[in-house]
Amino acid sequence: MIVKIKSILRQSTCVIIALYIFRNAITHIKTLFKNFNSDGGATHRTFSLDESIKYITNVFNDYKKVSGKQKFYGKVAELGPGDCDGVALLFLNDGARHIDLVDRFYSLRDTAQQKQILDCLIDRHPKLSGLCPNLSKYCIRHYGKIADKGRFFDKQKEYDFIVSRAVLEHVDAPEIIIKKMYGALSKGGYLIHKIDLRDHGMYPPEKSPLKFLEIPNFLYRLMTYGSGFPNRFLFHRYKTLLLSLSCKVKFFCTGLYGVEPFQEIYEIENIPQDLKKQAITFVDKNKCHFSNEFKKVSSEDLMISSFFFVCEK
Repeated sequence: MIVKIKSILRQSTCVIIALYIFRNAITHIKTLFKNFNSDGGATHRTFSLDESIKYITNVFNDYKKVSGKQKFYGKVAELGPGDCDGVALLFLNDGARHIDLVDRFYSLRDTAQQKQILDCLIDRHPKLSGLCPNLSKYCIRHYGKIADKGRFFDKQKEYDFIVSRAVLEHVDAPEIIIKKMYGALSKGGYLIHKIDLRDHGMYPPEKSPLKFLEIPNFLYRLMTYGSGFPNRFLFHRYKTLLLSLSCKVKFFCTGLYGVEPFQEIYEIENIPQDLKKQAITFVDKNKCHFSNEFKKVSSEDLMISSFFFVCEK
């Protein structure tokens, strides 16, 4: 009965808005008391060991694939690494000399599970065993307000790579953070980031995945600002911002609205025409319901549900 009632309530936009405003208020109260613990970022909590290793390896390999780099090197920062240092270890194994892990919230985790994951990675990559006694010297965690709105990069500079996966859609001021990260790169350094533009479960799956674009901005801000919920900073805004910073930017599509998930990573200009047409048609069918801000955006930009960008300084 309770499950059924919850399911019915989740069909109501008014209920969803009220719930998110309440959750947002609770998060702000916790932050005032310096409680930065969060269930967000607990990627590995439900994974088996094999699933965790596969996930970590795929994340790292995606960074290599879109960047075109044979080897990573130098000084690296990972934004929002969540509950696991696994990707950081693979950067060190590949040739990085130092990596900073920057997270506003502390993701709750099973420490025994995390030790098992890291031990497995070390067994598979013997080079890491030499780093183990002093791992905290090469791989450093940073939490709390220092990680908010890019403050960390005000003083920390000369990075060769700054990376993240499904993080920037959760921050309050992506423009500010991206500019600060770009400023923190050494000359020839790279930003490599994957963005997931979907609603992250705000509406039940039977609703349109674009329904969260119908909520007016003033309400959406009350629902999400400061809590890590999706910020609705969409592909067209990333494109405009990044092209204003550098002419050396590439965009790679990893998901389209209205299209079945695909494994291929397409450069934006090389998305197959049949998939592109299907996605634009889907957006056009929903666009009349969008809030005014999004009605003005081209369907070709709105069709992107997830993507990578690689920006060289």
